[in-house]
This record gives sequence, C-alpha cells and structure tokens, in this order.
Amino acid sequence: MLPISSDNHRGRLNLSPGDISEAIGRFCGTIKFKTLSAPETFSLEPFHSMRYFSERAWPTVFSSLDLEIHGGASILLKWQGDSSVSLKPVMLTAHQDVVPVGDPDSWSHDPFGAELAEERIWGRGTLDYKCGFAGMLEAVSFLLASGFKPKRTVFLAFGHDEEVGGFFGAKAIAESLKKRGIRCSSVLDEGGYIYSDSDGGFVAELAIAEKGYASFCLTADAVQGHSSVPPQRTAIGTLSRGITALENASMPLPDMPEEIRSSTMLQTTFAPTIVSGGCKENVLPASASVTINTRPSPGNSVAEVHNFIDSIVGPLGISVELLDNTSVSEPSIISSTITEDYRALKASIQHNMLPGTGFRCGVFPAATDSRRYCMIAQNVYRFLPVHLSQRGIGALHSVDESIAVSDYIRCVKFYAEYISRLSSGS
Repeated sequence: MLPISSDNHRGRLNLSPGDISEAIGRFCGTIKFKTLSAPETFSLEPFHSMRYFSERAWPTVFSSLDLEIHGGASILLKWQGDSSVSLKPVMLTAHQDVVPVGDPDSWSHDPFGAELAEERIWGRGTLDYKCGFAGMLEAVSFLLASGFKPKRTVFLAFGHDEEVGGFFGAKAIAESLKKRGIRCSSVLDEGGYIYSDSDGGFVAELAIAEKGYASFCLTADAVQGHSSVPPQRTAIGTLSRGITALENASMPLPDMPEEIRSSTMLQTTFAPTIVSGGCKENVLPASASVTINTRPSPGNSVAEVHNFIDSIVGPLGISVELLDNTSVSEPSIISSTITEDYRALKASIQHNMLPGTGFRCGVFPAATDSRRYCMIAQNVYRFLPVHLSQRGIGALHSVDESIAVSDYIRCVKFYAEYISRLSSGS
C-alpha cells in the first residue's frame, strides 16, 4: 500500500520517485489521443481509444467504480460510499476534449507527442484539461491502493464536448443524475488557477462563480451603391461607430459579495470577433454586421446585456440580435463560502501550495462544463492547482501548451486530499 498520512492533513500522498515517474507516464499517454471536439459532428473514436487506454492505465479505478457512458463518449464513474451515511455525494469533473492545435509547425514540440523537456510536459490538453482527467484518476487509484473507503459517494464526470458547449456530454450526465433524484453537495471543475500577482508572487484563486456566455449579431443597413459617390453614412461606417461606442461603454457592475470584490475580471465584457460586409471593392454594401461575444457577469442576465447593447448602438440605427444556440448560458450563481465542502476545498488548496502563495476567491471569465452541473448542485467550485504564465488564461488554448511536471504532481496530491476530506464528511 502507498503511505497516506493519517494526521489532520488526511489524504496527503507520499509519492516515491518511481510513483511519480509512472504517474507522469500515464498522464502523457492521455495527451497522445487526438480527442478534438468541433461545433458540428466530430469523431468519437479517439475518445473511445483514450477510455480503453485509461482502463488499462488505471485498472483498479475502472474495476472498483461503476462506469456509465453518456452522450456517446462522456464518462461517469461512481465510487459508492457507505450506504449507512446520509451525506450527499460529491462530484469532481474534467473534460476529455481539446481544441485544435492550429499550425503544427508553429509548435516547439509535437502537440500530441507528450514530450518531456525543461521539466514540463508539452502538448494540447496538458492544461486544458487532461491534467484534471488523468489527475483525478491517478488520485483515486492511489487512494484505492491505500485502502481508503469513502463515507460519501464520489462521482467523477468526464465530458467529451466541453470546448463546444457541453451540450451532449456534461448536460447529459447532469440530466441523467437529476432524473434519478441525485443531488450533489458540491461540484469541483476547472476555472480557478494559480496566478502571478503584482508583487511577483503567486495567488491561488478559487472561482466561486463563472460568467455567462452569449453572442449578438449587430447589423447596420444602408443603400447599396457605387463607391465613387459615398454618402455621409455607410453601413460599414455606422457599424464601426457602433463597435467603438460599445468598446468605450461599461455595463454597471452588480453588487458582489465581499469575498470576491477584490478579484479581477468581474465586469461584463464585449468582444467583436467576426466582421462581415461588402462583396466588391468598388461597391458600397447594403449591410455590414459584427458578432459581439459577451461574458455576462454574475448579476447581469443575458437579457440585460442584450438591452444594454441595444441602448448603446440602437440610436445609431444598428439592430441587435441574440445568436441563440446551445452555447448561450446565464452567469452562474455565487457559491457559498461557509459550507463544509468549501472549507475542505480551501484547506486542500492551501496544504498543496508553495509557501507564500496567497489565496482569494474570484469569478472565472470563461464558460466551463460547471454550468451544466448547476442543475444538480447548489454549490459549484472551480480550481486547478496549476501555475499559469504571465499570459494567464490565454495560455490555455495557445501554441506550445504545457504544464510543469511539479504542477501535475500537485494536481494528483490535491485531488487525493480533497476527495479524502470531502468523502470523510470533514
């Protein structure tokens, strides 16, 4: 059995160099599978292949926990707790899918090679979010080997389409649990990280909420004509003024709880992402449009954001339409910081950080699968014990995505301690 301390830092793993080497090898194995998702139909074969690999890599996990497949390739594992204990189950979740790599030649390392260099593991998905997928399986494997038995039931949920909305993966898992009347006391997903602070140190940010997601099409109309005699107002000119006005506007920030007022990135954001208009260089277009991607802050609904945009660009003669698709989501509620689950999470974070690392609560600015699990848990938390570079969240989908070996091992230790604390009801 692997030694797990029995003091008040229960669940902390004491890993040998051999344990670490083998754990890194298993993690690298998952990076080599091209589990790419896409807005339209995409192949599930790489997901099945990665699951077969995982069943061989972590055999005690898949033989000891109950396995369900949802939405074609999403995995739900149930670690049954003591049936005599009336504690609600807990869930940890990660996603299997990754975003495209872009131009492979722009990478310093093979994006699916899982190469080890400079004390880092390189490849698409190392940060987002196979370190969670493999790290959770590794942690449970170590706990099983130590003889640990949870008092409360633990779910591990691994969606396969988070990068395109989680509609067929996480949502299917959540709806299945809801139909069975299962509610979790909390869910842990990605979203909070370890950031560099202004003093050159580090701060671990636990996200207790996340922003919503909605895109709007702004359209300016005009009379099509010859470019040699442009009118004072053109469709593209009007649209440009609208974009500028919106970029210079700030939606009022709702009241926030004291614990997140010092966090960054709280404001609702507006980002022009796709512009179209015109068909020929000497023809004035009859219309021009822009897609504005917004991330509504908690307390700002999608409808309120729609009305705000309309109030800014409507007077210019620009129409606003919500692009209603499966990615649209309201901002989450703000999870409690006075629950036992929160205290277990905070303690696990602080016990696995480097000395001097600060701690704060915050709001994650992007959308994750956690929005799908709000239907089965009142409190959803977001954290991954990984140091991001100066680029912050921008590092997640970047060229040369990578994770420090030490950060991955920290993930394994963190998940093991967190599961132990939660499932012990302490």
